[in-house]
Amino acid sequence: MTRSLASLAVNRCLHIGPDDTVTITFNEHFIRLAEDLAIECFKDGADVLLNEYTDRFYLGYLTHLTKESLREPSIWCRELTRNSTAQFWLGAIFDPGAFRRIRPEKLAADAEGEDNAHSSLRKEGKVRMLLIDLGKVTRPRAKAYGLNHRELQRMMSAASCVDPNSLRKKGKEVAAKLQGSDEVHITSPNGTDLQLSVKGHRAIVNDAIIDEQDMRQGALRASIPDGSVEIAVVENSANGKVVLDVPTPMADDLFLPTPWVGRMIRELSWTFHDGRVTCFEGDKNAEALRKEWETSSGDKDRIATLSVGLNQRAKLGFLVNRIVEGAVGIAIGGNMHLGGVNRPGFSYMGSIARATLEVEGTVLVENGKLKLRH
Repeated sequence: MTRSLASLAVNRCLHIGPDDTVTITFNEHFIRLAEDLAIECFKDGADVLLNEYTDRFYLGYLTHLTKESLREPSIWCRELTRNSTAQFWLGAIFDPGAFRRIRPEKLAADAEGEDNAHSSLRKEGKVRMLLIDLGKVTRPRAKAYGLNHRELQRMMSAASCVDPNSLRKKGKEVAAKLQGSDEVHITSPNGTDLQLSVKGHRAIVNDAIIDEQDMRQGALRASIPDGSVEIAVVENSANGKVVLDVPTPMADDLFLPTPWVGRMIRELSWTFHDGRVTCFEGDKNAEALRKEWETSSGDKDRIATLSVGLNQRAKLGFLVNRIVEGAVGIAIGGNMHLGGVNRPGFSYMGSIARATLEVEGTVLVENGKLKLRH
């Protein structure tokens, strides 16, 4: 499958050509796909650099560098982005359970440093970036999150093969309904009851392809698998509570939010007043996330993003909840990449499985099901 996936990624998703300078960042367990991507790029005449990460390397700098050092943008990272026109990221740690040994404040500092190293240069240079999430399919990752490895692999492969044209068609209809909306209401049987506005913001359709229109709009990041519509939320508009949950693959009546750095968070909720987080609650693993949140920079306590999933072959309870068709996502933290005003630093998105989403009184998602014409 790696050759067909490499062809899709290079020739359709990022449209690599002879004028491109490509950086491929990967972990050691995914070297074959990294090589296949490079070969496809070479066929198109592009210049390519393979940039390998290992678990020991990654955990080494998180362990031994100080928080102050981690917050500073890496010279190597900056120069790689400065000299790239396109980037592929296959970098996913082989065993995320190792993250449990890293203090939350170190993770916060690293996230800040990574953003400082890449974001502004990527925007200035219009550097296209594709994340390939099949790099997350490992046995240790499945074990850390209590997932069946074979089912995870099967689902990720199926979701990666969805035609981008079908995602784009659905996405345009969802985006048209969301854009300009001043009254958005999200409810769920789990206790979610949240009102917000997205007025004045443009919805971005994530369909795995970055074309000329996307580049003009500043939408420079895609993924495989993909399939969602994202829009920045007016930063002072959110009032109410959101409870983040999705059913596990093992039992439809057991729930958990998005897996996070080797931990499974089973309880997480945010309460908003005028767009600001006034209550951040959850279980002991959510407390670790909260510690990272508390030590992070940027507009961490502001609502950031609303998303609606489009991918009909993705499944809830694995690693890609935000793209599952009918899943509604809420994020806090930075949203400048979507045209918002929240400064980057901390960012986290959770999903609601059985949400009902009303836009100006019209139901767009009902109990986790998209309500579209087609």
